[in-house]
Formats: sequence, structure tokens, C-alpha cells
Amino acid sequence: MMKLLGVNGSMSNKSRTLVLVKQVLDVAGEQGASTTLLNLSDYPLPIFAPQADYSENEVVLEVQRLVEEADALIVGTPEYHACMSGATKNFFDFLYRQISGKLFGLVAASGGGNGASAFTNLRATVLCCHGWVMPYNVGATGTDFDKEGQLVNSRVDERLRRMARDLIVYGPLLHQQFQDDLAQPADAPPGFAHWIG
Repeated sequence: MMKLLGVNGSMSNKSRTLVLVKQVLDVAGEQGASTTLLNLSDYPLPIFAPQADYSENEVVLEVQRLVEEADALIVGTPEYHACMSGATKNFFDFLYRQISGKLFGLVAASGGGNGASAFTNLRATVLCCHGWVMPYNVGATGTDFDKEGQLVNSRVDERLRRMARDLIVYGPLLHQQFQDDLAQPADAPPGFAHWIG
């Protein structure tokens, strides 16, 4: 069964980003995927320091395990000052090999824009860790939600449903090929999996 991990990078207790991530997970679950939500507000990661030893930090180890076990990920962030949230960036700082060879879908909630700057940050981060990113993103603004924080824009909902479908179709294909490439002998035609391994 395909495993899809949803990551919510918002610390808000009324997170619109969480609504977007959950919608993708719910649709993927309806289509047969095994889904898990990683709400970063529930996993208090320390601020990453490269010289620190996190080998016994239970939160860090659990977050790395969840990402490692996923076939694909849907990552959501609010857009703060034209960037992904600090929590989202800190999450990525603890990861590298766990991301390599996996497909990412990206969603963002912003006050008025379409999240373009946050998507640029996220896309660059995933690519630098040798992951793949869907060729489209899903952004939502405050007007796409009602007063209770529920998504009411049918066009945004349709895009989220499309993303769920594409992640569960293409995610396992890319991840499995990456795993197969890692298992190839050293004298096989080289690909980026050999370079990482």
C-alpha cells in the first residue's frame, strides 16, 4: 500500500494550511493510500544546529522515521514574508537522505498572494535534497475559506484532489525506481541514486 505523509508547517491553532494538507490526505485515503499526518506543532523539533548530536532525540528520530517510511509527501506551509515558515525550514534541516528519490506535492496558505514565493523556497529545498516536486502547486488565500476556516473554493478543492491522485500514482513509481537503482551493482550505468548512495 502506498504511504503518503502529510506535513503541516503551520504553528497556528486555526491553521488554514492544515485544512489543505488534510484534504489531500483524505482524498488519497479514499483512493487506497495509507496516510499519516505530521503536524509540526505536535512535534517540537529543536532549532537545528549542525554541531549537535540528535541521535537520542526522540522527536527528531520519529520525524526522520516518518519521512523515511513515506513513498511520497504533501508539504504545506503558510507564507511568511515571502518565505516558507520557520518551522517548515527547520523540519527540512533535519532531513536529507530521507527525502532523496521521493515525490513532493506542495500547498500553501497566504493572506493575499498565491504563495509563489513560499513555493520557490520549498521547491529549491526539495530539489537540493534530491527529491522530485510535482510540476504544479496549490495555493489558497483567506477568501478561499469561510469564517469557520473551512475551504469553500471549489477550484482549490479540485486542485487538491488532483494532487492527491497524482501523488499516489507517480510517487510509488519514482520511489521504487530510486530503490531499484540503489540496489544496482556499482558497475551499472550510473544515475543520481548511485551518486547519493
